[in-house]
Amino acid sequence: MNPVPLSVASLSLAAAGRTLLHALSFTVQAGERWCVIGRNAAGKSTLLRALSGLPVPLQSGLITLQGDVAALCEPARAARLRAYLPQQAFDRFELTVSEWLALHAPAPPANDKDLSGLLGALDLLPLRDRPITRLSGGERQRVGLAGVAAQGTPLWLLDEPVSFQDPAHQRQLAHWLRAQTQQAMVISAHDIAWVQQAATHVIALMDEGQWRAGPVEDVLGEETLARTYGCDWRCVEGRWLPRD
Repeated sequence: MNPVPLSVASLSLAAAGRTLLHALSFTVQAGERWCVIGRNAAGKSTLLRALSGLPVPLQSGLITLQGDVAALCEPARAARLRAYLPQQAFDRFELTVSEWLALHAPAPPANDKDLSGLLGALDLLPLRDRPITRLSGGERQRVGLAGVAAQGTPLWLLDEPVSFQDPAHQRQLAHWLRAQTQQAMVISAHDIAWVQQAATHVIALMDEGQWRAGPVEDVLGEETLARTYGCDWRCVEGRWLPRD
């Protein structure tokens, strides 16, 4: 039996003297998409960084990749097990989209047919020869998702992957992510309607390090959303919306 892509045990995080998370535990299986929700500065990005192995104010806890407790301590090993999409891209070179993606594919590089299929799935084919420095925010974000997919890792860590997307592309990306049944994912997001489309599970970050985690239908409810965001919510035709 293959080990699970990600296991988190009693993870506690703090920043600027404030507890972000206290004793968070969860396990992500292949095909599961765990969406992390919470207010601004609740710790969503910090959690994604911790899971990726980047430096964070980690107080305690254990993060295991593919059953390997030490994986995050060895960058080369971690790179084979997880791919991380940061909230913002910082591009320094005039690489085309195709050239940039070739750098993210494992050796030997993905063939042109595979690359074209990936670009087509993310509505990027017309942009394959355009420099990444000349893309819109939404286009660059989709290129980043293509880069994650090209790495072929069992775990994807995506920090707000649809924040710059128009409604049509948000819907397209929800469908595309649901189709990636071999990957385990942890995704931060603000749009609860999109989370309902994309997620199988939710981690809700609340004040003072409190949290709730589990299947989306169990976690997304009026009480949990009110505690998470500090405002009242209502369910309209199956969709959760803030009350006026």
